[in-house]
Amino acid sequence: MGKKGAAAMYLTIFIIMSFVAFVLQHWGAPQFDFYSFHVGCEDIPNIDTAACKGENAVYRICIGMSIWFLMLGLMSMCNQRIHSGLWGIKILLLLMLTTGLFFTPIVGQPIYVQVARGISGIFLVSQIVAFIDVAYRWNSFFVARAYNDYDSENKTWLTLALIFCSFIMIGIIIGIILLYVEYNNCTRQTVFTTISAVLVIGTTLLQLHTPDTDSSLLTSCIVGLYVIYLCWVAVSSDECNPGTPTNQQMILGCLVTTCSLAWTCYSVGTQNIYSELSDKEDEEDPDIEDSDTGNDQQSVVLFHGIMAIGSIYISMLLTKWGTTSGNYSNAQMWVSVVSQWISVAIYIWTLLAPKMCLSRDF
Repeated sequence: MGKKGAAAMYLTIFIIMSFVAFVLQHWGAPQFDFYSFHVGCEDIPNIDTAACKGENAVYRICIGMSIWFLMLGLMSMCNQRIHSGLWGIKILLLLMLTTGLFFTPIVGQPIYVQVARGISGIFLVSQIVAFIDVAYRWNSFFVARAYNDYDSENKTWLTLALIFCSFIMIGIIIGIILLYVEYNNCTRQTVFTTISAVLVIGTTLLQLHTPDTDSSLLTSCIVGLYVIYLCWVAVSSDECNPGTPTNQQMILGCLVTTCSLAWTCYSVGTQNIYSELSDKEDEEDPDIEDSDTGNDQQSVVLFHGIMAIGSIYISMLLTKWGTTSGNYSNAQMWVSVVSQWISVAIYIWTLLAPKMCLSRDF
């Protein structure tokens, strides 16, 4: 199995295990009578025992996945065959890890929740890196076809790109309006929405006034859409909201996570194609071959690292960020807000870095 097929296999396993965690959280774990599931769920006054057991099942599965991905990343540094083969042994190891954790009492659960929230913030930022990458590639796809005949414009491709931009911008405007209408329960919700709108306008204007950016308005639009998504995650998690949280955030969060991880898998799977093309052009240059091998190994290790922190993020997503009984969480609100600001800073850096670091190739 090649790298592309292996990455798809890892994503499939990730989705299946996340689904199993969701099912056990609601329909299996609340009835568990294991000693390990009594610890921390029946010795605390006024705690919802069923919800606590469900969350513990999610934590165990996601911790098991995270450890599994980290182990595979470390082992792939020694032998890349581990990344693409030995599937029977790897799946057995995953099952042994998760099953063993089910019979292991979780000690220091509040500490895990705090650490997992921080790691989840890192994952949210890694998502914007994936989306910026796909946005630039998508924009380059349209630009290359619009100017492929001796710099003459192909208006069909330019029009198509503008149509995509228009649809995304309309979605952003509608999103901002809905945020103002639906989430005005306290002042900070309005402040966060206003800041998000300013960030979208500011980054778009910066991109339009930055020369030699390949007219990448499409990239700016996709980044703006992610900024509004993170704002919605933040304000919909605010404890000043009335009632109880719905599952809309979890469903959309899982969808966005799957899309970002799917692109990560695609990127890892296609890097070997670039390496093979380079090898064909420079077959007689051993230094280049060694460099390609090193880059290939780094991409595999990075892939497993992202999948590991993605596993931790899923545990926060399914448990509404470690709040028993699914209460609102200001912790999730602030993690999302800070992740939004960091994401915008990363995008701004991609615009300014080629102008500030002239000696480097971007």
